[in-house]
Amino acid sequence: MSKTVYIIFCFILLYGGCQTSDRTHTPNDTAYQESLRINVFFSQTHGNYKEGGGIDMRLIHDIDKAEEEILVAIYAMTNDRIRDALIRAHKRACKVTVVTDDHQIDDEDMLILQKAGIPVFDDADPNALMHDKFTVIDGKIVWSGSCNYTYYAFYRNYENLVSIKSTKIATLYKEEFQELLAKRYREGAYHSKTVEIYFSPEDDFQQRLLELIENAKEKIDFLAFAFTSRTIADALLAKAQEGLQIRGVFDKRQNSYQRSSEYDYLRTHQIPVYLDANPFTLHDKVMIIDDTVVTGSYNFTEKANDTNNENSIVVHNADFTGRYEREFEKIYKEAKEKSDQEGGD
Repeated sequence: MSKTVYIIFCFILLYGGCQTSDRTHTPNDTAYQESLRINVFFSQTHGNYKEGGGIDMRLIHDIDKAEEEILVAIYAMTNDRIRDALIRAHKRACKVTVVTDDHQIDDEDMLILQKAGIPVFDDADPNALMHDKFTVIDGKIVWSGSCNYTYYAFYRNYENLVSIKSTKIATLYKEEFQELLAKRYREGAYHSKTVEIYFSPEDDFQQRLLELIENAKEKIDFLAFAFTSRTIADALLAKAQEGLQIRGVFDKRQNSYQRSSEYDYLRTHQIPVYLDANPFTLHDKVMIIDDTVVTGSYNFTEKANDTNNENSIVVHNADFTGRYEREFEKIYKEAKEKSDQEGGD
């Protein structure tokens, strides 16, 4: 075998003949099912956050076990326990890199990270948000969901935090992180029978969400911090007209100042939606469609789809979805009871 042929052979072996036009991943499902471990945790809404014990400790546990590399893409950070765990990792020669929004890079905890020697970058785009909330650890573990790395996210708000143990998915998120650094984005959707991953704005996640809504057979429930997309609202109304059960809970404070919120529009069309009863924030971005759950950083807005950096996770698994459904029922019940007490419709 000539040297040139050998080099070409090694390149094909290493990169698997991947197309250069995008980075769409479709794994072998048999091997994928064996390697994937995914779990979800929901924030507590009471207790003394200074004492710890919340779901932030699960993320910190994995950070403290990291040996090689930690990549953090986070919109906001005020949780000094997470901040200090990243500094500990940096001090033991683990490579730590952070990307945040340009409006957040001069916040106190970001400055402390930089002073400790951790490189912190921003999106340098005043017209868009670096709204991602994910961490990649040692190319094996991804943490994502709705949580910014604040105390309220783990101890006061309605939030969800997802842990995925999969080298394939971790590689995908690592590629997205590198694109955030380079500020150049390629389509990067990931598909399997169990999980799908999408990044905004490059992957047009709204189109996939509309497909999932259109294919719903029984019911759709949602928890929305921000919901301003009339396109998604109309898709839900169309399914309601087919006889499907559609229910939802909106964050009350976001709804109060968001002039384009779809809350009143859905209520006008007799969809049972309520404002949340949490004295703090409903920060989830969740849609439960039959036995499928959608979560991540993606609010149901046009900016989330077309402008911001976001990541979305779709899981097709009845047991996993059931955990979200139980959380939804709790939040929905509290919101409905509060509405009834206040004389709502």
